[in-house]
Amino acid sequence: MILNWFSKDYSEVNKQITPQEEEQILAQFQEWISQISEVPEVQAMMTYAEAIDYLQSDMPSHSSVTKGVIIRQEIPEGKLLGQVFLDTNNQLVYRSDGTPYGRQLVAIKLDGQLNINFGNKDLIYVNLKSNKSSFNEFHPRINWQFLSNCFKDLGETIEVIPVMTYENAIKYFITDRPSDPRVKKGALLRQTHSQGQLLAQMFLDSNNEIIDRPDGTPYGRQLVTKKLDAELEDAFDNENLIIVE
Repeated sequence: MILNWFSKDYSEVNKQITPQEEEQILAQFQEWISQISEVPEVQAMMTYAEAIDYLQSDMPSHSSVTKGVIIRQEIPEGKLLGQVFLDTNNQLVYRSDGTPYGRQLVAIKLDGQLNINFGNKDLIYVNLKSNKSSFNEFHPRINWQFLSNCFKDLGETIEVIPVMTYENAIKYFITDRPSDPRVKKGALLRQTHSQGQLLAQMFLDSNNEIIDRPDGTPYGRQLVTKKLDAELEDAFDNENLIIVE
């Protein structure tokens, strides 16, 4: 089986960023600037290629990410550059702790291509495409018999819902995250079911191992949904596993 690391290319369906959205993004960046990761060293030169490489290589594993944004601010030391990520609605994408994905750094100069792309604006964006990772590359030990056992270990299914949305699935990983320091990621699995689809949500450590309670059963839940909303269906992309960081 193949694990699609949210690999759909949204470049053809991306919403263009309106002037009003640009203002909103700049305001949000300013609001969150103290919470965005800083590169400590001042860069002598930042090139367009380096900026784009960061956006592609550090793109969050989040199904709705479609764009990377580069923001420019003038400061005494040179140029303050912020790099953040947008979803399909041109909203900032946040980590589970509520802070935006991205980074900020200071560069004394920008190369010609980066200056040309900025022009007289302080924000530029690029459409992004995620990469694919094979299921075995993600976790060689996991096989579908193992995953089936995980469903059983979570206990009896106690809930049937008409529709599971992407928003509600992600919200569970935030609101029901165990207070276990090993927890680094969430896993959402699905199997066919007579009433629709059986979903299991569990938590993983930094080595992508499923984390168990003291009694040996995995943290998490399972439920049956009659259908998935379009965004969650897109996130699965015809596969059966989503990893949420």
